[in-house]
Amino acid sequence: MFDLKIDRLKLNVDNAAGHEHRIQSIALRAVALFAERLDGSSKRSRDHWDTIAAEPVDLHLNTMSDEQAAEGIATAWANALTTKTGGHD
Repeated sequence: MFDLKIDRLKLNVDNAAGHEHRIQSIALRAVALFAERLDGSSKRSRDHWDTIAAEPVDLHLNTMSDEQAAEGIATAWANALTTKTGGHD
């Protein structure tokens, strides 16, 4: 078990009118998906995780489900982590 602090989540949200209420649940689901991926990568060095920066994620809430949006965010975080750690397990 370890602690991971996410200081900032940068999202580009298009067509959000009427969908604003979904953003918090999407972000929480993204954290859960990302945590599942971290559990599967327990061999990865965690020495340098304090400065991981993911690319912004484009969300089109009028055409995406909450799960699709959360998956996009979790994938961006996982890609940033893989880049940061060099992709080794």
